[in-house]
Amino acid sequence: MEISTRYEGGIPVLVLSGRLNQATADALHSAAMEAANQAEKGLIVDMGGVDFIASVGIRALIRPSQSMAMRGGKLAIANLNPQMSEFFSTTGLDQMFSVFETVADAAAALA
Repeated sequence: MEISTRYEGGIPVLVLSGRLNQATADALHSAAMEAANQAEKGLIVDMGGVDFIASVGIRALIRPSQSMAMRGGKLAIANLNPQMSEFFSTTGLDQMFSVFETVADAAAALA
């Protein structure tokens, strides 16, 4: 998995590409916690390049989401491909996380 950071309207965006599984979850968790601790309003995770997510990958997003919530911010998920969108919908993850079609939509909601 590749993880890079960019900004959209001053909000950090973690851009993910690859498989989110046991081998990559720790790297995502570390990157997301670091970004969440520095973010003021929110953190966006761009999952457009993610083609697989295991339960450990979901757990890697929960703690940063909780960290943001404790400070009045949100962790938003954006740019899910059709398979990931169906997965989030079927499992109820779209209720746990704020999910947006695009990074721009997520940034506008968090601003």
